[in-house]
Amino acid sequence: MKIYKKGFTFLEIMVAIGIFGIVAVVCLTNYLICLKEIKIINDKIKLILLSEKKIEEIRLKGREIKQERGTFDEPDNDFIWEIKISDITIKDTEQNIELIPYKLIIEGPNEYYSTFIPFLKFIEKNE
Repeated sequence: MKIYKKGFTFLEIMVAIGIFGIVAVVCLTNYLICLKEIKIINDKIKLILLSEKKIEEIRLKGREIKQERGTFDEPDNDFIWEIKISDITIKDTEQNIELIPYKLIIEGPNEYYSTFIPFLKFIEKNE
């Protein structure tokens, strides 16, 4: 008389569930890390796009740049922008002038982004 084994033993099922659990924990951890990284990257992209938007707005209005501070329109009203004169000075000894670039700072809820505006303040040196 032959006895045929039908199904799995309890030990085989417990080993399979254990392996599946370990794999599931690793996959879930990686998934959550990826979600966090995607949010950080999206925040940085948002800051860069807002800075480009502000620079284009200044360029299109054609007005003189002043040190200013303000907020963006809806839906980006939780971001603050600030324009100020940079600490960096570019000296041209041939023409005897100094060039001081403006700095644009965009502050978000979690971080900030800073860039130089492609407009300069000219100071003639009389020495």
